Amino acid sequence: MRNLIENHIEDFAEILRYDKSNWDNFWESLKKRFSPILDNVEKKLGKISFKKVERRSLDKFVHDYENVIKTKKEKITERIRKNSDKFELSKEDFIIFMAFIPRDLDWLVVDGKREKILFFNAYSLWRIGFLEKLDDAIYQSVVHFRHGDDKGNFYDKDSLFNELLNQIMLLDKDDKRKFMKEICEILYNNVPYYDWVGFYMINEKNLLELSEFVGEPTEHTEIPIGKGICGQAAEKKAVFIVQDVSKETNYLSCSPKVKSEIVIPIFKDGEVIGELDIDSHFIAPFDDRDKSFLEKICLEISRIY
Repeated sequence: MRNLIENHIEDFAEILRYDKSNWDNFWESLKKRFSPILDNVEKKLGKISFKKVERRSLDKFVHDYENVIKTKKEKITERIRKNSDKFELSKEDFIIFMAFIPRDLDWLVVDGKREKILFFNAYSLWRIGFLEKLDDAIYQSVVHFRHGDDKGNFYDKDSLFNELLNQIMLLDKDDKRKFMKEICEILYNNVPYYDWVGFYMINEKNLLELSEFVGEPTEHTEIPIGKGICGQAAEKKAVFIVQDVSKETNYLSCSPKVKSEIVIPIFKDGEVIGELDIDSHFIAPFDDRDKSFLEKICLEISRIY
């Protein structure tokens, strides 16, 4: 399999060998060298100029990058390749072009000679203090690229989930249904890849009955134990993470938009009393951080029942 990432940080870092008055000329030489990629970057972002960039800032970025890449080099593509079938890497229809420009945009999709170019701007990631999460940021850009997005900025799951959990802990829990509805709204409105969020609770017929939710209406208002992802999670008393629902045989389709799903059981005295179900229109967006975050929410639900 061909290289998924073309790392051009060193090529771009040659700018530091020149007097600052020649930096824009150096950019023009890079455009000729990496045509049509950089021409297409400018078509989308406008003229790129390094005039306002401080040499010490750029020098510090290159130094920090060199330290980070020593430990991240193998990790950058590891997680992407683990999901190669889900991301359809065999199509070889895109590459990741890692470089830097003085813009506050972490990644951008442009046309190359034969394939799409996911232009990853490591300098922007460094400026917001997340260069150490380079591997996570690149994986995230591929998730969004496969979703159809053509540009974006990194959002740190750890920070985001901590902030949302703090919000949820401050909610009034006296009204159970209201509390659950507000949780759904917080998750749906703040996590980019949570496209349907809802609770199913076990009813007197021993079925998973739809309770509070946010997202498109679903016909699955009652689900038997063992049926679909939700039913399996209740039966096995385990978290189910399905990164590509098209590969799942026992799946209850709600919408053709849904690409992945995570289901977290809610326990009371060791028994499942309900679940938190999340559908995503993205391929392979979930990881252990989602699991840990959502389990903490489900623990709060169990405490009010």
